[in-house]
Amino acid sequence: MAEKTIYCAQAFWRRMGKLCGGQVHHFSTEERAVAGGEALLTSAHGVAVFSVTGYPDIDLWEEPRMLKAFGDVPAIELDPPPEEIAYFKIDCSEAGDVWTQIDPLTEHAGEADAAAAYPIRHMRAYR
Repeated sequence: MAEKTIYCAQAFWRRMGKLCGGQVHHFSTEERAVAGGEALLTSAHGVAVFSVTGYPDIDLWEEPRMLKAFGDVPAIELDPPPEEIAYFKIDCSEAGDVWTQIDPLTEHAGEADAAAAYPIRHMRAYR
């Protein structure tokens, strides 16, 4: 499974005060994507040129990385980090898989087991 980077250009038009995106065009190199973006700009209000890296075999991709913006394009807004991160311990006993939430900040491993007193959900393994 090889990692791959795809270079893209997407045109945007103003419709009733909102930016609407068009088709995403794929290119083999950054230079071709920028040239394609400049060509798209002749008929659009704006064009975003970006790249995305991932594993196409399993359709797993990282967040897009903006390379160039021409004209009027949407602002990139990253999702804020979650205020709380949930950590889980999985007990794979004969009774079935039990997921239990734990506090990763406890100082001792024994305390983490004690803190994991309440199960989040109970799942049975299907065989």
